[in-house]
Amino acid sequence: MKLIAVRALSALALTTSLLAGAAVSAHAQENTDAPVTRAGDTSRLTDVDPSGFVGSIDPAENAGLLNYCVQNEYVDYDDGWRTLQEYNKKTNAVPEGQEGSMPYANGSAGLLHANNHTYTIAMAVLPVRQKTCKAVLERAKASL
Repeated sequence: MKLIAVRALSALALTTSLLAGAAVSAHAQENTDAPVTRAGDTSRLTDVDPSGFVGSIDPAENAGLLNYCVQNEYVDYDDGWRTLQEYNKKTNAVPEGQEGSMPYANGSAGLLHANNHTYTIAMAVLPVRQKTCKAVLERAKASL
């Protein structure tokens, strides 16, 4: 039951971030000079690597990012899932009697907050997503 609630909270965080961007997109559509994005277009993906910031983020956000990485299979599923379960218990990332926390939800949506910036892992090129997820998993394992 807790996993369903956590996924619902992460879906809420993702929906909120998408809706926040919808107003910007709607405004951009009014501009006839706005670039058109086609399916399979990777030109808008970033190569900014936030993996070096993983050590400084909230443990609950790291747990949420690990959840994101496991769900999207950027780390080995079995190893990542087992580590996530132990890490959640140790850090209390999803407190007992609650459905989750915003740092966990943000991480589960692939958001990393560091140095007054928000990095969207899903909008990074694949090698950056893999490197960041590897750092997230290593941090979780190191604390166990």
